[in-house]
Amino acid sequence: MYMKKFIVESIQEGWKKINDELGENAIIINISQSEDKLEIIAASPNKKDFSDDKFKNPIEANFKTEKDFEGLESLLNFLIKLKPLDLKKKEFISDYIYANFSNYINSNDKELLNSKVEENSLAKKFITVLGGIATGKTTTIAKLASILKFSRNKKIAIASFDFFKISGFDSLKKFAEIMQIPFFPIKNEKDIISYKDSFEDYDHIIFDTPGNLKELKDIEKFVNYVAYTNNSENILTISLDKKESIIKKELEYFAKFNISHVILTKFDELSTEEELFITLSNIPYKVSYITNGLNVPTDIFEFKEIFEKLEAVKL
Repeated sequence: MYMKKFIVESIQEGWKKINDELGENAIIINISQSEDKLEIIAASPNKKDFSDDKFKNPIEANFKTEKDFEGLESLLNFLIKLKPLDLKKKEFISDYIYANFSNYINSNDKELLNSKVEENSLAKKFITVLGGIATGKTTTIAKLASILKFSRNKKIAIASFDFFKISGFDSLKKFAEIMQIPFFPIKNEKDIISYKDSFEDYDHIIFDTPGNLKELKDIEKFVNYVAYTNNSENILTISLDKKESIIKKELEYFAKFNISHVILTKFDELSTEEELFITLSNIPYKVSYITNGLNVPTDIFEFKEIFEKLEAVKL
């Protein structure tokens, strides 16, 4: 694994330098503010090999025919419109809620929040992450893996039942390789049995699952093989940008998997303050974390941190 720190003016400049120096397989590990600049830590499985001819003239190597240029103009126009990320305006999620919800919540809301706080998350050996399509499972798993490995110093592995969606499978596998976390693909019950001895070597194994309910139904018995063990913790991801009716349907479907607690994702895409409380009212489980973006591992916060912030609000 090759890691490097970049000091840049904007995200666009950062991505260009990362791609130039680490290659297209690189991922961003962390972004932070350093005075008036951005400090980006990125990683790649291998340092980019500039001896390869394809890197000498990337335009010539990748765009050789007229067809290759189709859509390039619209892509460039889109990139030009992107604004640099101003981290000075980006508040932590708990501060954001405090600033925007303090005049909205009442004592009943506090009781609701208090009843939803999960304080004993990521404690079991087998951690299965479930959720519908576009709930951010892949990114959430990457964040949970970072918490366990770097914050809690645990020996972990990642396993995936989601061999249906190649993009998600490959993204998770790439992340595991870069962070030097063992990755186990699972396609059938034989795979689970064959990995059993290997799993004994780890404090935690995080399992990814399909978001498509039809695909999940096809492998349901394999998922339940893990989800119903004595040392299992089953996390349901709920996307806050979804309609209330869709969230209710997902809650009904995933109830069969013995859900332990919930992670609320895409907080940054909430339209109104009321939506958070409506979702919390409809969820029959406690909440362990809220995610607020795509950055790993920074954009994830313990739900109890938010409640403690709101506890200080004077009614």
